[in-house]
Amino acid sequence: MGVRDLVIIGAGGTSREIADAVDAINRREPRWNLLGFLDDDPAKHGTMAEGIPILGSIATRVDSGVQFIIGIASWRTPDARRAIVARLGMPPERYATIIHPSAQISAHATIGVGTAVLQNVVITPGTRIGNHTLILQNVTMAHDQIVEDYVTIASGATVAGSVRLRSGCYLGAGCTIMNGVTVNDGALAAVGAVVMNEVPAGRTVAGNPARPLPNLPRH
Repeated sequence: MGVRDLVIIGAGGTSREIADAVDAINRREPRWNLLGFLDDDPAKHGTMAEGIPILGSIATRVDSGVQFIIGIASWRTPDARRAIVARLGMPPERYATIIHPSAQISAHATIGVGTAVLQNVVITPGTRIGNHTLILQNVTMAHDQIVEDYVTIASGATVAGSVRLRSGCYLGAGCTIMNGVTVNDGALAAVGAVVMNEVPAGRTVAGNPARPLPNLPRH
């Protein structure tokens, strides 16, 4: 395949963690030439993040050979990645899939484009991961899950077998999703929640066992 040029969209914490994953990949075998970050915060333009340049806004034009991954993962902006994909209008092949070398992924699992899988993630057989999904450090995912596009799974979450994570939902750090549960579109499982029942679209659940909360402000 050779070495491919890569740009990470967003320059926040998760984007910098993806950059670390890229570095770990390259230390095993050079695969990516990370050109820098794009971010819409003008105060960041022309600065560096961990020695990597912030090149300009997301609208900055780059060469057609460059691949992208979107590292924006805040629970406050659950539709951010979806909006950027729509805004850029690029074909799927322009998006990179980044998998940290420490991740353990079954040969019988599938992972979509624009998705990042970070350190020490475990994904077991029969699980299907969609596009533009972010799976952060130390997540464990059991068998036969369906994870749709634009899902975020924060660090340390445990997702049991046959779970369905619908588009744009967010699992907070350290939460547990029990077997067979569906977390619907745009829902949020709070940090440390133990989710034993279906979570309605757009709702927030918290606690052990998790119960619905008034929806938290996301702006």
